[in-house]
Amino acid sequence: DMIASLSGTLKSISKSEIVLEVNSVGYLLNVSSKVISSLGDIGSKLSLFTDLQVKDDKIVMYGFFNQIDQTIFKLLQSVQGVGPKAALAILSALTVEELILAISSGDKAMISRAEGVGSKVAGRIATELLEKVSSLDLINIDQNIDITESSQENLNLENETTLGDTQVVEDTISALVNLGYTRSEVFSIVMKIKKEFTLNQKSKDFTVSNIIPLVLRDLSQEIK
Repeated sequence: DMIASLSGTLKSISKSEIVLEVNSVGYLLNVSSKVISSLGDIGSKLSLFTDLQVKDDKIVMYGFFNQIDQTIFKLLQSVQGVGPKAALAILSALTVEELILAISSGDKAMISRAEGVGSKVAGRIATELLEKVSSLDLINIDQNIDITESSQENLNLENETTLGDTQVVEDTISALVNLGYTRSEVFSIVMKIKKEFTLNQKSKDFTVSNIIPLVLRDLSQEIK
């Protein structure tokens, strides 16, 4: 991109746009609702990563607090049917961590929470970006690095574990989804428990009946 970041003074805020003044030039930036809700006061200093898109009849610039949001914004648009508006809607509805978890666990419902993103497009995002999000350098997120481990483990499931283990994971997730939990909620906990069983060399005990109580225990603790 010609302009990759901007640092200046926040001049105005609207529902989905801000004006950032840099050296007496005001740049109009489209931003997610998460950016809007986290802004300081008018007149405060602000630095944003940007994405500049030149369309037939206009130039539009998008702004992000960090590089990982900027990367995900571009990545989302590699999926057919996802333009900048939908990508921004997804970044408004979900944090990057939630989006990566949704993609890792194939949770279409979570992705389609975003305004204007239907089930079909959400399915394409989950399928097409699975490998890409698992290889992202997410160190900059600084939180929930377990999610990347989970998604990586999900990708390597067939290679690292027996087919039986894969079936146990799927059957457990299905059973808990039937109880009303989302795939995303359940997936990360099941993968964490699976890892503990492997580390403690208890893989033979990794059965649906053994792990469902453990997952439910962890889910109830998270709710508290």
